[in-house]
Amino acid sequence: MTKFFGMGWRTFMAFITAAFAKEAVLGTLNAVFAGQSNVADVAFNASTGGVDTLALSQIMSQTISGAEALAFMFASTFSVPCLMALSTTYKESHSLKWTAKTAGFYVVAALILSCIVYHVALPFLG
Repeated sequence: MTKFFGMGWRTFMAFITAAFAKEAVLGTLNAVFAGQSNVADVAFNASTGGVDTLALSQIMSQTISGAEALAFMFASTFSVPCLMALSTTYKESHSLKWTAKTAGFYVVAALILSCIVYHVALPFLG
């Protein structure tokens, strides 16, 4: 089902974790592709060598197509900035309804853009 939006299950999981914090994307990708450590270790201890970026890039380049990578970049760029941004929206607007609409708009727009980008790029990038 996630392939319609241009993402496999692994990149879609990273897209979901990006809603909590954009920094968690690298940890999620490392955990689901390389399986070398858990998401928390990689996300919070990246400076201590928790991520082997060379191994991760090799695994991902063999597993993910160029069109899927492009769709993932669009989805994560145009999605909800982070959970803290949503909490600030709620705090300033004093409306859970407005905050939910804002989050929904970001997620739906990001998925529509990633779907369009994937299906346009698929013939060119395979």
